[in-house]
Amino acid sequence: MVGRHAVFYDRQGRDWDAKVIRLIENPISVREAFWTPYRRLGRMFADQVQKIARAREQSVEQSATKTLDNATKSLSPTTAPAAAFDVGRFAGIFAAIGLAVGAIGTALASVMAGFLALHVWQMPMALLGVLAVISGPSMIMAWFKLHSRNLGPILEGNGWAINTRARINIAFGTALTQLAQLPPGAERSLIDPYAEKRQPWLVYFLGGVLVVLAVLWWHRHKSG
Repeated sequence: MVGRHAVFYDRQGRDWDAKVIRLIENPISVREAFWTPYRRLGRMFADQVQKIARAREQSVEQSATKTLDNATKSLSPTTAPAAAFDVGRFAGIFAAIGLAVGAIGTALASVMAGFLALHVWQMPMALLGVLAVISGPSMIMAWFKLHSRNLGPILEGNGWAINTRARINIAFGTALTQLAQLPPGAERSLIDPYAEKRQPWLVYFLGGVLVVLAVLWWHRHKSG
């Protein structure tokens, strides 16, 4: 994690204070590269939500401070009366928000309607096409990077004099980056007795999607 502190020992046994200033993430397999775009989208969405939350928090703090200042000034006999509540301004803001939400809903409805207009055998092909468009470039780049890995810089950093490329083939790279497995006879428990109860948001989301699909399907057959 960026910002973490650590201790680095060199070949002479001296220790140095170290700090992580940058973290470079690269997939170690084509399978991991398939999920990389979705992780980036999720991280981007989380960052945007945090930015909106911070902006909203600052706005609330500024509004509270302004209200407190106005209340303090109103106690003074020389203070002018406070401005009236602007209904039109807030109505315009809510109208703009409603238009944005309506536009997003219309776009999603048009996409779902176009998807339902396909034949049954075309729907899996459409989904595979979307996955290929999203994950295809990342998988291709990962394939080229995995086939051009070089062990020379790592060996040189450890004191070896390497004058040629020490390429890492797929079999050797798989052995170096394979997932750890439990020893024979060992068991792993994923149950946390102190975990907080989570709301089944995924079930609610899938239920809402099924309801929307059912309504669109019923409307399509009714109009047809």
